[in-house]
Amino acid sequence: MIKYKSHLDKIHRKDPHVDKSKYKWRLDQSERVSGYSDDFFSNFISTLRDTDFICYPYVKELKEKIAKHHNINGIDNIFLTPGSDQAIKTMFDLCVDPGSEVLTTNPCFPMYNVYSELYQARLKSVNYDKNLEWSVGDMIKSITDKTSLIIIANPNNPIGDYKKPSELVDLFIYTQERGIPVLVDEAYVQFVPSHYGTCITKGFKFQNVVTCRTFSKALGGAGVRIGYMITNKPFMEKIEKWRFMHEVTGIASKFGSYIMDNYSEVDNYIDSTNYEKHLLIEKLSKKYDVIGGHCNWIHINDKNDNEFICSVLDKYKDVTYKVGVSIPYDDRTNWLRLTIGPDLHKQEFMKEIINV
Repeated sequence: MIKYKSHLDKIHRKDPHVDKSKYKWRLDQSERVSGYSDDFFSNFISTLRDTDFICYPYVKELKEKIAKHHNINGIDNIFLTPGSDQAIKTMFDLCVDPGSEVLTTNPCFPMYNVYSELYQARLKSVNYDKNLEWSVGDMIKSITDKTSLIIIANPNNPIGDYKKPSELVDLFIYTQERGIPVLVDEAYVQFVPSHYGTCITKGFKFQNVVTCRTFSKALGGAGVRIGYMITNKPFMEKIEKWRFMHEVTGIASKFGSYIMDNYSEVDNYIDSTNYEKHLLIEKLSKKYDVIGGHCNWIHINDKNDNEFICSVLDKYKDVTYKVGVSIPYDDRTNWLRLTIGPDLHKQEFMKEIINV
């Protein structure tokens, strides 16, 4: 009998071995749908050298470019991770003990629950209301002596709402006074209007606030796995103790640097995706229930278990989709996610759905 942590028997994980890259329209995924321009990708490939494969990674250049992008003085506030998922796990490593409580919202990113189970902590949630909003006051009231970590997905997955940093200040003050870490997960923040602000800037004013980002969504790097955490230097000194020997691969680091040098490609994608999202909301709202938000997707429901929409999508072999999203907007659990990409409304399957 092999000795291991017996509580793992109660944890069930999804099969990760599903290849959806062969589908052009991955409507059920939250990654970037459309690819890069031909020149953009080929130019990156031309920069690769054999040393990028045979040598251990050099990541200082990427950190410097991230610091410049966020107007941060120096790289000591930045911690690289293989995707923001690893940033979340790092916060569990640092903060969460068995029997403690992790506080977030409901619904939330599923990995928050997975890590809570793995670390034998109790996941507590503040529920969204029928207006698809959650209360900072309710979250403060939910904090106890057992609270070891608070995680806020901002924007939220799957709701898509966004709280401006100014709306979170009361929570930051309350938790800082009690020494409770707060992780703000900004995986989709690039799709939020820039004038709303980011917790990267606001978080530096508090000793307990960490913000994490990813290259997997708007930046189109889901396959290379790059994420990062940003916080003040005293907190970062604690986080650094959990650093892998090498934070990300050399290829990932080089791709990340290339993206930061060519950020106009990202901006163009964000602009076209947001334009497409608002256009589809306008068109689809005439015939369906539609929930928008500040991410790269919307949710729709045709009030009949989405039978018609599914019958249309099933005809197209280059489309994947998923029905079964539960949104607290009502009691229906069969909302269908449409991940947005440029020119989605011009595709034949969308024309059928729009023009029914």
